[in-house]
Amino acid sequence: MIKNAVERRLELLHDQWTEFAQLSDARLLRWVVEPDEVRMVEAFLEKEGDDRIGECPDLFLRLEEPFEEPARYGYALHEALVRLEKESRAGLEEEGLSGWKCPQVKDAGTDVDVFLTACNALRSHYENLCEHLVLVLMPVRGGDASAWQKWLGRLVGQAASAHVRFVVLDDARALALEPLAEALLGRVVTIPAKLDMGRALEELSQAAGHLDTPGGKFRELFVRMSNAATKGNVGQVERLGAQAVAVAAGQGLHSLAVTAHFVVGGALLGAKRPQEALAHYRQAEAAAKESEAKGEPQGAQLRLKSRMAQGAAWVLAQEYAQAAKLYAETAPWARELKDARMELECWRMASWCCEGLKEVERAWEYGQHAWQVGQAMDPGMRETSTLPYVGEALVRLSHERMACTYIWPTTHWPDARGRRSWARSQKANLPPCARCASCGMGTCRCTRWPPPRASLPGCSNRRVSHRWPGRTPPGAMPW
Repeated sequence: MIKNAVERRLELLHDQWTEFAQLSDARLLRWVVEPDEVRMVEAFLEKEGDDRIGECPDLFLRLEEPFEEPARYGYALHEALVRLEKESRAGLEEEGLSGWKCPQVKDAGTDVDVFLTACNALRSHYENLCEHLVLVLMPVRGGDASAWQKWLGRLVGQAASAHVRFVVLDDARALALEPLAEALLGRVVTIPAKLDMGRALEELSQAAGHLDTPGGKFRELFVRMSNAATKGNVGQVERLGAQAVAVAAGQGLHSLAVTAHFVVGGALLGAKRPQEALAHYRQAEAAAKESEAKGEPQGAQLRLKSRMAQGAAWVLAQEYAQAAKLYAETAPWARELKDARMELECWRMASWCCEGLKEVERAWEYGQHAWQVGQAMDPGMRETSTLPYVGEALVRLSHERMACTYIWPTTHWPDARGRRSWARSQKANLPPCARCASCGMGTCRCTRWPPPRASLPGCSNRRVSHRWPGRTPPGAMPW
């Protein structure tokens, strides 16, 4: 039976694992993967973790505990291992297998000792069911990369049993674990996955057939265009994109034309060509508008996304005024579509652009709109939104707004006894870079310290000054 592209790559991963498993000194498999290969590796691990369809004589367990506290990570893995065993105990008992009891934690041991003790005990308990116990470490959240490398080094250095193995994925773009692999050569085995997922998608498209139909042609062009974009071949992306748009537009498939424009625009943005990307995003909006006019439900949402992409292009071009205007005009559209997440992002980016332009009051206004949208979200959506960035921006802007408000003590004339008397303090909002009508000194909205000084109209420069609210430079008098 002829295997398809996915099956062949799963078979390749199986062969790579078998090669590693046969090395008696090896303890950690460092699988080097491209971003588009991660899902395929995960599919292989999930398949092998299912005893009904797995082909390897090994037991694979995936642990996703966050790596946030290096000194306690082993304890977290130990607890996760116990939970996994408890969850599967009922099924094992139905098959007549006794449950595993985790050894007690010794106070004198480190977190790595505790974790390895549990792993060795679990494998010994089920030695008749598996040749190797394989722990796949895939933290959902990572901490310091150096700390992660050191922790893995401790794990590999203390792992004694050849029947307990570990697997980690290393991003091929960063190769963060390269020093570990070089330091522990033989114990840490590096295998590049080399799955060429772009080619796999092309093979699947060709196998699906119907390449003589408009739908089949567009599918083939889109796959090839996406692969070219992944490789950074912008020229080929533009050429294939033009063909894909022509096929889609010829059939009135405007939503597909939008998708093609997005791929081309993204490639151009990646090549630092924002003006050309902007042109494609505008064409995408036009196609989305036609889709909306035909009553297609996705048309309005595609138009909104096209405008957000235009905003990104303006930002990359450092045309912040244009970007702010576009984001502010797009926010009501998002509200009409009841897309709170996108509405928040529109106001947030409008605020960010105005902040970059030093338009503090407009930035503050837009930021307040974003904050209100975020507060109205349900808790689940709010947790995954960009609301925390809005909060950070509002804090920054509040400081900027304070920098525009100068407080000065009024004149300190000597009283009858020769002592200085202070009149009431006053406040004034001076525009950025204003100059005093009397003395000609300027004000500034920058955040440097010591702050700039300026005087009021008719101030007699030596007696009246503006100063930063609530702060006085060390060693300076308050006037």
